[in-house]
Amino acid sequence: MAHAKGPPDTLPAPARIWVLLASEASTAVIFRRGPSRWTRLYLWDTATDTLTPGSWFAGELYPLKSDLSPDGKHLVYYARNESKNRLERARAEWGVDHFWTWTAVCKPPWVKALGLWEGGLPGDGGGVFCDSRTLWLNYYVQSLAQVKTLRQPPGLATALYPERGHRPIWTAAMKRTGWHLLQTPEAGDGYPFASQFLLQKQELELRIPGRERQQFTDEYRWHGPNPPDLSGVTWADLDQQGRLVYARAGRIYAQGAQGEREVFNLNTHRPPMPWRTS
Repeated sequence: MAHAKGPPDTLPAPARIWVLLASEASTAVIFRRGPSRWTRLYLWDTATDTLTPGSWFAGELYPLKSDLSPDGKHLVYYARNESKNRLERARAEWGVDHFWTWTAVCKPPWVKALGLWEGGLPGDGGGVFCDSRTLWLNYYVQSLAQVKTLRQPPGLATALYPERGHRPIWTAAMKRTGWHLLQTPEAGDGYPFASQFLLQKQELELRIPGRERQQFTDEYRWHGPNPPDLSGVTWADLDQQGRLVYARAGRIYAQGAQGEREVFNLNTHRPPMPWRTS
C-alpha cells in the first residue's frame, strides 16, 4: 500500500482552493486540489450553503483557464494528465497521438465531457462563456475548423475567442462576475509578466504581483468598514448574495455581521485509494 511521504506524524498539506461563481444564478463550482495529482469539483449553492461533492480527477484542472456559464449549468475546463493509460485510451477511441491536455465542457460537479477538444499548442486551451448558450474557445488558429473537435457539446454554440491567450479569457470571466480591471500588465508582457494585475469588486481588491522566478501570490484587500483578516487567503469574492466569501488553508469562510464563519472544511476529503502525495 502506498503511503504519503514524510514521517508518520506529518500532517497532509491543506487543500488548494479556487472558486468560479455563476453570474446569473446562486451557483458556484469549487476546484479543490490535493494531493498534488488529484483535483475534485464541488457544486456550491451559495443561497443555502449546500455542497454537492463531484468527480475526483486524476490530474490537474486549471481554474484560471476554465469558466462557469452564467446560469451555472455548464463548466468549460482545461485539463492535464500525462499518464500512458489515458493516452492509449485516447488513441484507441479517437485516433489521436497526443492527448496530454484537453478542453472539455461538463455539467458540474461531474467532469464527464459533453464537449471535448484536443489540447493544441502551448498556450491553447480553455475558454469563456459569452452567454449560457455560447462558448468561446481559446486556440491560436484562424478558424475553429482547425481545432480537432472530438465531441461537440449538445445545445451549445462554439466559436473562437477574439483575443488569444489565457489572460484575456480569465479577465473576461472576471468582468462578467462583477470585477473591474483597474490595471493590467503592459502590452507585450510575457507570462510570467513584469507588472501587476489590479482588479476591484465593490470594496474587495485583488492584486496579482508580477511574477519572479515563476512564483507569485495573490493578495486581497478590503476597503470597506470593519476590514476582515484576509491574510493567507488564496481566493476571495463577493457571492451572489453580496457576502464576502474566501478560502484559506483548505477551508471556505463567509464574513457576516457576527464575523467570520466557517462554511466548509475540504481538508478531510480524500481521493479514491490508492493515492500518494508528491
